[in-house]
Amino acid sequence: MRVLLINPSMNMQKLGRFAALLEPMPPTGIAYIAGALEAHGCMVRAIDMFAEKLSGQEVVDKVARFKPDLVGMTVLTPSAPICSELSQAIRARLPGVKIIWGAIHADVFAHDIIRDGDADFCAHQDGEDTVCELVDALAAGEKDFSAIDGLSWMSTDGQVIKNKDRTLNRDLDRLAYPAWHLFPYHRYGLLPFADFAKPVLTMTGSRGCPYRCDYCSLINTGGKVYRKRDPIKIVDEYEYLIDRYGVKQIGFVDPIFPLVKKDLKPFCEELVRRGLDQKCQWLSETRADRLDKETCEIMYAGGCRRVLMGIESGSDLLLGNVNKNITTAKVREGVANAKAAGIQTVGLFMIGMPGETPEMTKETVEFAVDLDVDFAKFAITVPFPGSKLFSDRWQKDLFRDDWENYTTFNPDPDRLIYHPQGYDPEHLVKMQSWALRRFYMRPKQIRRQMVELRTISPKMLLYGLYGMAI
Repeated sequence: MRVLLINPSMNMQKLGRFAALLEPMPPTGIAYIAGALEAHGCMVRAIDMFAEKLSGQEVVDKVARFKPDLVGMTVLTPSAPICSELSQAIRARLPGVKIIWGAIHADVFAHDIIRDGDADFCAHQDGEDTVCELVDALAAGEKDFSAIDGLSWMSTDGQVIKNKDRTLNRDLDRLAYPAWHLFPYHRYGLLPFADFAKPVLTMTGSRGCPYRCDYCSLINTGGKVYRKRDPIKIVDEYEYLIDRYGVKQIGFVDPIFPLVKKDLKPFCEELVRRGLDQKCQWLSETRADRLDKETCEIMYAGGCRRVLMGIESGSDLLLGNVNKNITTAKVREGVANAKAAGIQTVGLFMIGMPGETPEMTKETVEFAVDLDVDFAKFAITVPFPGSKLFSDRWQKDLFRDDWENYTTFNPDPDRLIYHPQGYDPEHLVKMQSWALRRFYMRPKQIRRQMVELRTISPKMLLYGLYGMAI
């Protein structure tokens, strides 16, 4: 079977002045699918529409030249309209090709996607085994796909069928490594505040999360079940990425990495034993309340140089409103521990949360300033499909399916997906720009970025200044 996988772009015009701040990131999920299909014996090709700066027509031309039996797309909510356009254009060019969509948006809206003809199949939750079973069924000429767990499809009589859920894979170490050789990996970065060395690629040490934050899309898509890998097997892949691709930085894309010290310690000790901490450094995202003094010291010794923390708000009330289950006092403690260990800190904040007022937004921004994190991101709250926040707001007042506007940096107040009751959307957009200016335009921060850290390029810095200007 010939399979072509697409990592789509999105309508960059929707990001306005913030578009230049977005750089192509490693598409970890679809790279895992590519690795699984190669290991299964398929001929696989991949197209990264965003990283390669391709138009829709150029993507379709590449697809037509390869003549695949199956086309797969990873569908994030803002890219859904682009995926729909690609599907229709590919069908027009190759009428016999089958199309499968995956990722959270496809998981949540599978029925509508298949009913509307955007895809023949949607994969739910972990997709590696599902897609491999699908290619076998297609190769055998099957028309009935009811035996493939974790799949939605349309029967010959036009009924959309969702098969039973696939049992979640708890042995993540059996999966083939992501097939990065199929992707333009040399073009990838993370985010302007997350890059400190290149080349950079991503890894996962676990899947799922034991927490239940209302804004998180993992909660309804299998991600609520936490599963982890063997720490030594993680080091094996870490070493492979260094040897095979020459990476200098690895970003762990787990919701929380590490979760517990009993896994962190052997992971870091093995990195040091193999000398990998001297060849490549890493960063991860975690919760501030997981960063006690010993954890931070172990992380630094193992090569961790930067940590992203989902802090969200400087208001304990707002944190409670989204079931974050953390306090600002614990955030202060975690940030202090990381800084004391020598780990650079990135604070990820949300503004416009349920129940928020402009005064609370200011409280969050001043909290970020007072924490003195090295970098801060202030994202406008968006109820993404799959989250409890989306389900709650959709039933009450959202009713928005203009998916390309589901972005946390939307410069158009008229197209803002969500804003708290009584919080003028135009004011909220202006508060986001003010937050960036308040945090980054301080003399201390300018000196830190230009002299001490020097990981944001002058070009990105100029784009950032432009993004703040409103």
